[in-house]
Amino acid sequence: MPSSNSNAESLTADILAGSPDVGVHYSRFRLPADLDDRIDAKVLGDAPSLLSDAELDAIAFHGTSGSWTGLEGDRALADSLTEATGAPATTASLALVAALEALDAGRVAVVFPGPASIMALIEREYSARGLEVARSSVPATSMSNPEISRMSGAEIGALMKPAFGSDVDAVVCIGTNLRSAYLAAGFESEFGVPVVDSATATLWHLLRLAGTARPIPGWGMLLATA
Repeated sequence: MPSSNSNAESLTADILAGSPDVGVHYSRFRLPADLDDRIDAKVLGDAPSLLSDAELDAIAFHGTSGSWTGLEGDRALADSLTEATGAPATTASLALVAALEALDAGRVAVVFPGPASIMALIEREYSARGLEVARSSVPATSMSNPEISRMSGAEIGALMKPAFGSDVDAVVCIGTNLRSAYLAAGFESEFGVPVVDSATATLWHLLRLAGTARPIPGWGMLLATA
């Protein structure tokens, strides 16, 4: 996971609090300075091989850059993770798409805590994958990864709420440092629309790849129906 991420580990521990049979292990790498840079095995450095020593059942790159730099690059990255560890692999971006397929969600709204210019690339990439982005919600000003992690619940809710409506099959929250998972169940109850959070989707996909999928209530429709 990116060295600047402070959400994923604590969130995953919260979600798996009732699953003592599942162990989750982490290794960190430093993100490139430019959001446009593609993440590959060279960027990850020794992180995958260090995790390989734990004899994993599944592994994920816990980042969403493939949502705008291209999912084909993420598939190549997943292949490199499997080569390094011997475990089936995914990425947060691939997990999001897999979750949308599982939910039969083809028309979505996207919440992204980054610049509108990157959001336009996400829309293009999703369109190429047969996913229609009906609308999107981005912040008024650009934020760093640590700044995203420090957003309050009220700020995150204000970013998410414009995405909801009866005309979409799901709301996708792109960014594993955005603490949207904690608000997912509440918004789903209010609007009746699934929320697919990046960090939640990554865990959902990892559990499936590891052959230990199970319903986990309290965190939204995706995990509840696993």
